Amino acid sequence: MNDPTAKRHIARLLSLKPGDEDIDKLWNKLESIEWEDIIDIAQANRVMTLLFYKIRQLGLESRLKPETHRIMSLEYKKGVALNVVLRHVLKDVMRSLNQHGIKAVILKGAINFCENIYENWNLRSMEDLDILIKEEDFPAARKCMQTAGLTYIGGRIPYDLSEDFEGRDIAVDMHYQPVPQKYIGLFDMDAFWANTIEVNMDGIKMHIPCPTDQIYHKFVHDVIRHQELINFQIQDLCDFVMTCQYYKERIDWEEILYRVRKNSIESLFKLHCWQIKKNLGSELPKPIKNLSDDNIQYYEKWCDLLSKCPEWLESASERLMAILVRGGNPLEHIKNSFNVLVKESVLDESREFLFSIYHIKGIGILLPFLRIIHLFRVVFLHIIIIAYLSIRKREGGGVKGEMGHPLVGSCQAQKTSLAQKYQLFLRYQFR
Repeated sequence: MNDPTAKRHIARLLSLKPGDEDIDKLWNKLESIEWEDIIDIAQANRVMTLLFYKIRQLGLESRLKPETHRIMSLEYKKGVALNVVLRHVLKDVMRSLNQHGIKAVILKGAINFCENIYENWNLRSMEDLDILIKEEDFPAARKCMQTAGLTYIGGRIPYDLSEDFEGRDIAVDMHYQPVPQKYIGLFDMDAFWANTIEVNMDGIKMHIPCPTDQIYHKFVHDVIRHQELINFQIQDLCDFVMTCQYYKERIDWEEILYRVRKNSIESLFKLHCWQIKKNLGSELPKPIKNLSDDNIQYYEKWCDLLSKCPEWLESASERLMAILVRGGNPLEHIKNSFNVLVKESVLDESREFLFSIYHIKGIGILLPFLRIIHLFRVVFLHIIIIAYLSIRKREGGGVKGEMGHPLVGSCQAQKTSLAQKYQLFLRYQFR
């Protein structure tokens, strides 16, 4: 469910502190929304545990209806219980890796088990554990995973994502790159490894990225890789703010700005900063505080339009936004379109990913044909989203279809039929 207004109200509540003047005002806005929808949005955005904790912290728990309180309390307990299991598994994995002299770097949410970025390690929801291992250590690391009670279930090593393990009711992803191969050029991996910080969790040694790399890695992972430009994840915005507040002066913002400019992703970083300020209402650190101010109206316009797109055009809206935010003259738009639609989405896409989405068992001779098919799918989506927005602009908005999605065109029945015909084809979430 992508309701930008409801998501913004939830995000704002998460950023409040006890005693803030806006608590009652914001609570009244949330009360105007069905709590079933609020719970669905919080779960989809991986902030259910944090939301219930924040409601308690702000003294709002007694205002919940009994059934709503029961559901939220249960989900909170489930989130805490899962984190307890994840923490025990991580300790067993790291203990085994340490015994074999293997350096491992924990990524993303698992960092909270040894650094209290979220006040305590129960509050940051996680679905799995992400561990970075050097390529040459993979054979020995696989045995360590088994020693920790995990079973290998698959993956797309060597050049895409990870090797996946599961057991004890959780999943562990073992990477040897912090992002898939097509984005690895955005990192200096020698520096990434050299700058890691040694930390301890209950006496067990492990490593985490330095604060600067934590911010940069999460930005690349969330915004560049997953293209969360319109349908942002509340948890990702919270991660950014919580990390900034926790490390404060230890983050080298000049280094981050240097990297995003060097890699021509500054426009996407500006949009990310704007999303954080708009939805969380949080003050950003001084070096990036005013980074997106010149483009606010431009961001508002396109995010408003694209957030209203039907679900089956969501991936197209993200790609279109990735093109639009880069700005420039008509020639630059053509160049940006080529980079997003052809280079990033097709030419640089890994063979492992293409084989997986087309359900082909690694027959290399088919790869050129898959890239051609993939290109047609991506370009077709781009054409559809432009046509959709053009018709909406001409007609002054759309009408609601049977499923609550805005439909365009003079005949609702015809458009509904078109949506049904292409729904499965168009809704696929391209990276």
